[in-house]
Amino acid sequence: MIDLKKIVQESGKEDLDRYEVENNFQSWSYQPDQSPLRVVSAKGVRFTTEDGRERLDFSSCFVSHNIGHQDPRVIDAICEQARTLTSFAPSLSTRPRALLARMLAEITPGDLSRSFISLGGTEANEAAIKICHQYTGRRKIITRFRTYHGGTATSMTLSSGDARSWAQVLGGTEMLRVPQPYCYRCMFGQQYPSCDLQCVKYVDEVIELEGGNEHVAGIICEPVTGANGIIVPPPEYFPELRRVCDKWEVLLIADEVMSGFGRTGKWFAVDHWDVVPDIMTMAKGLTCGYLPLGATVVRKHIGDRFKGQFFSHGATYAGHALGCATALAVIPIYQEDHLIENAAEMGAYLLDRARELGEKHPCVGDVRGLGLFVGLELVKNKKTREPIIPVAARIQPGVNPKLAIARKLGELGMMAMAANPSNVIAMAPPLIITRDEIDEGIALMDQALEVGDTYAER
Repeated sequence: MIDLKKIVQESGKEDLDRYEVENNFQSWSYQPDQSPLRVVSAKGVRFTTEDGRERLDFSSCFVSHNIGHQDPRVIDAICEQARTLTSFAPSLSTRPRALLARMLAEITPGDLSRSFISLGGTEANEAAIKICHQYTGRRKIITRFRTYHGGTATSMTLSSGDARSWAQVLGGTEMLRVPQPYCYRCMFGQQYPSCDLQCVKYVDEVIELEGGNEHVAGIICEPVTGANGIIVPPPEYFPELRRVCDKWEVLLIADEVMSGFGRTGKWFAVDHWDVVPDIMTMAKGLTCGYLPLGATVVRKHIGDRFKGQFFSHGATYAGHALGCATALAVIPIYQEDHLIENAAEMGAYLLDRARELGEKHPCVGDVRGLGLFVGLELVKNKKTREPIIPVAARIQPGVNPKLAIARKLGELGMMAMAANPSNVIAMAPPLIITRDEIDEGIALMDQALEVGDTYAER
C-alpha cells in the first residue's frame, strides 16, 4: 500500500483531476470524463478557482451561504469550539446544543419550540415525516408535484415530479400527490384570482377521499418552491391550507431548507402569511454551509407528546457540538448585520432587474420571486408557454438549452442555480449582496440568456 500521507503531500493538479474522475461520485449527474473546476478560496460574494479567476456567486452555493463566504466571526467561533469540544455522544448534553435549541425556539413562529438537530435538509425532512407518523399514528403523507425534499429514501419519495426521484424505489411513507399553487402553469386551467384557489380545494377533497383524519397524517410543502421553479404561492394559499389542515387534524410541515433564514425577506417564508406550521424543517442558512447542520422544529403540544411516548428516531451525530456552535455564530449575524432587511430591499431590486431581462429575451416566459430568491422560467414560445426542455431532458445525457446557458454563465465568470431540475434559472445571491453587485450579475445573465434565445421562437 502506498504511503497515505504522500497522497496529500505530493498530489498535483493532474492527480487531483484524476481522483475526481476515477474515485469520486458527482451529485445528480452522469459521471464526467473530466474534473469540474476546482475552487481554492472564497470571500463574501465571490470565489476563486484553480485557474486564478475570481467569479461571482449568484446562487449562494445552491442557496446555502446566506451570509457570504468565510465570515471571520464564524471561522473564529468554529476554531474556538474545536479547541474545546468537537462532538460528543448525543445521549449527553453540550452547551452549543442546548443554546441552539433555545435560539431556534425564539426565532421560529408561534409555539414551535422543540428541535431535533441533524446534519442537513434531507435528514431534517426524514425526521419530520417520522415525527408526523408517530404523533398521528397514520401513514399517508401528501406532497406536491414539482417539489424536492432531499436525497435520502423518504425525502426522494416525497420529491414528486422531480426527475431525480424516478430512479428511487418508493419507501418510507405512503405518498399522495397534489398540484402546486403554480399560477403560471395551473394544472386546473384556471387563472388567479378567479380560480378561487382550486389547488387548496383539491387538497381538501384528497384528504377526505383518502380517509381524512383516520388515515392522512400530514402535508409537506416548500413555502416557496426552490429547485423546481421558485414558485411563490398566492397570499391566501397558506392561510387557507392551514385552515384545511386544522379541519382534518392533519399536520402541516413547512420545508424551509431553502426559503428559511432571511432568503425571502423574512426569518422564514411562512412569516409572510402569518402561518404557524406544525413542523418546520431547516438547514442551509442555519449554518450557511460553514458546517453541515439541519433541524426539525415542532410545536409545543407535539413535542410534549413524546414525554410519554417513545421518540423512535436518532443519530450518532445528532446535535453535533461543532455544527451547533457554528449556527450559534451565524444566526445572530442575520440580526446584527440587518441581512433580512437587506434581503427584502435588494430582493425587490433584483426582481425589477430580472423583469427587464424577461421583457428583453424571447426565452424568458415568466419572472417571479420573493426576497433574494428570483427565478427566470425558460420557454420556447412566450405565447404558448412551451417549456424550453421537457421533464425527461433533465436526466438525459448531453447538453440541453438550459445547461448551455449554465455553461455560458461559467465562461462569463458567474455561478447561478441553472443546473436545477426545472426550467427555471434561479438567482439567489448571498444576503450581503449590494445593488452594484446585482447590476453586475444581471449584466452577465443578460449575456448568457442570448444562448437561450437561440432555442426560442421569436
